[in-house]
Amino acid sequence: MTDSASPISDDPASAWHAAPEERSDRHDIRRLSLIRAAGRAFGRKGFHRTTLDEIASELSVTKPMLYRYVRSKQEILYECHRMAVSMAEDALDDAEARGGSPLEQIADFAEGYVARTTTALGTCVVLTEYYSMTPEDTDRIQERRRKLDTRLREVLRQAMAQDEIAPCDPKLAVFFFMGAINGVSRWFSEGGARDGHDIARVFSDHVVASLSPRKPWQR
Repeated sequence: MTDSASPISDDPASAWHAAPEERSDRHDIRRLSLIRAAGRAFGRKGFHRTTLDEIASELSVTKPMLYRYVRSKQEILYECHRMAVSMAEDALDDAEARGGSPLEQIADFAEGYVARTTTALGTCVVLTEYYSMTPEDTDRIQERRRKLDTRLREVLRQAMAQDEIAPCDPKLAVFFFMGAINGVSRWFSEGGARDGHDIARVFSDHVVASLSPRKPWQR
């Protein structure tokens, strides 16, 4: 599946039906459209009360058609979380590759992660349904999150060592700003007054401010 924030229609149904037959990534486009449609449906009624029939209706397709792309609601939930973690990993990879200072890397990571999730996943309240996954899927996601947290804590340690930010507990600091970032899915609206990229930039600035930079923050 495409994990990065590739351009896609704001309407999952339109993206699903517009995917050309000859596109090699047609299957990925449709799976992403399905995830976005499911996220909207789950946001209205909750994960447990939403049926695959309702998700199919969101896409204007039949339920048997969905089974070509997913096997169950549980798989949809896992894919939502897998994509979100992949986007966070990609955002940190990109931030580190740009080679800025540790604090700049944290700022770039926060902006990149929020931009990816709001653009590619859109309204995906289902990301708050963490423990509704199967135990096996939960373990897989938790392991990847632990590795991501470890990387972020190390960047914060580097920022403290270079006197870019005030001393802090890296573990709690990461919990704090990742909690805020992951909570965007609770309230973000694709039709809102501010788009995902705008929100991403604001969140990035708030993350930096929460870490008490030693010097005035400038991009």
